[in-house]
Amino acid sequence: MLAAVAGDVAGGADPKGYSAVTQCATVVAYHIMVRGEVERSALEHEFLEMDGHLEGDVPTLRGVSPELRSWLDSAKEGEAAAWVEPSAEPSSRMAPLAVWLRRKPEELVVAAMEVARMTHMDASTVVLATVAAAAVAAACFAQGGRDLLLAGAETAEQALARVEEERYRFGGVDEAQEIPARLRSLTELVELPIAEKVERFAPDGSVHGVDGVYFGLTVAAPMTVDPIKAIEAGGVYGGSVVGALVGGIIGARVGLRRWPWVIPNDTWFAEIGRRLAANNPEVRDLPVPYAVEERFILPRPEQYID
Repeated sequence: MLAAVAGDVAGGADPKGYSAVTQCATVVAYHIMVRGEVERSALEHEFLEMDGHLEGDVPTLRGVSPELRSWLDSAKEGEAAAWVEPSAEPSSRMAPLAVWLRRKPEELVVAAMEVARMTHMDASTVVLATVAAAAVAAACFAQGGRDLLLAGAETAEQALARVEEERYRFGGVDEAQEIPARLRSLTELVELPIAEKVERFAPDGSVHGVDGVYFGLTVAAPMTVDPIKAIEAGGVYGGSVVGALVGGIIGARVGLRRWPWVIPNDTWFAEIGRRLAANNPEVRDLPVPYAVEERFILPRPEQYID
């Protein structure tokens, strides 16, 4: 959890530190700890609460992407409209689910798809979010290298089978069918230097759409990769979304450690990670995410001084 936040900070979506990428993942973390599964209507309400949906609430989400803003605004109007273009964003929210359900792969696939499809209904987006969740779960057991991508291809096939059952709900289903083959082909890139992966995925200096997931997986997969350089690459070339994705995988593999980025509320995130790893559902002694973020954005006392 802490490494995923580090990736968000490295991506720079919000100058104050972490962004809505982390905030939404934290909501997912509390949701899965309290409920043990994904209850879509409740999760939707919890996302909206962070955006000040309830009377008297202050919006607390920072660095919100256009796609998340579109979904939030439509959900507030009572007709949540999922984003239909390919995106890597849902993949950045998968780490909490993956750690909690790491020993329950079938449940993980269902939960990951449910979280992803709440805000996005492009088939490639949803399937690759499930692959990202599987990668974090596998990293919990020190899996990496080419095996990480090969296992991801198998997970993609499971997710695609579920997509086919509701094909009419998704966009881009035919394009999503190519995901398993592409993941298997990317095993050739795993051991290449990060710079060569950047040339492949970010020739113009940044990765776009679902390519961010492919890039993040190939950067995070090598067992010998420098964790800091991997997270930094994810953030620099893929922004906070890919930075958080890479950080989630790396963090699941290397465990709790300090990172060279200033992370507000770092002890809170570390404790959330510990409880996810221990499958400890107790959150009553932890601060409420909305309350944490509300305090985070309040002006400091010195700002009131002339």
